[in-house]
Parts: sequence; structure tokens; C-alpha cells
Amino acid sequence: MIIRFDFGEDNIQYISCATKVGRKINRIRYDFENWVFDENRNTKYWLYENGERYCPSYDTDAIIDWLNNVKFKKGTAKAKLITVPKSKVKKTLYF
Repeated sequence: MIIRFDFGEDNIQYISCATKVGRKINRIRYDFENWVFDENRNTKYWLYENGERYCPSYDTDAIIDWLNNVKFKKGTAKAKLITVPKSKVKKTLYF
């Protein structure tokens, strides 16, 4: 399934993922946001100012990383970034 991620300011990215993931992507999104904003679990996607973490900074790379290595790490159907969708976009998420 192709999912479009709109981060605003003409920053649009697409991922390809398993249909079962795509169908639940709106619910899965909240799990991702809880993970990315958790300072104790995630440090890779945080911005630092004067040595202090102050906010997460992410795009589809972080979402793909989380889907493949945290949420569905035992699954075989992995999410991946695509530049130009070859099939119809099924869902759009706005961040």
C-alpha cells in the first residue's frame, strides 16, 4: 500500500508498506508519535541546542525505521521509502 506523508511546505514523501499496516496507519501513527516524543526511548531523532534536547525532528525515514525495527520488527513485510508512486496513493497523513 502506498501512503503519502505531507509535512507541509511542499515536503511530501511516500512509503510503500504492507496492506495491514496501511489500513491501520492512523492508529499506528499515535504509537509512533508517543515513541518519537519519548525522551527516554528515542534520542536519534531529537534536535539539540546548547547540549540539551528540545524537540524531535523527523520525516519518513524515522517512521520507516520505527515501523521496521520497533513496531513490526518480527514481520517480514517492511516499509520502504519510494520517490514516485507507481500505483494509487491510498492514504495521506498530515504532520
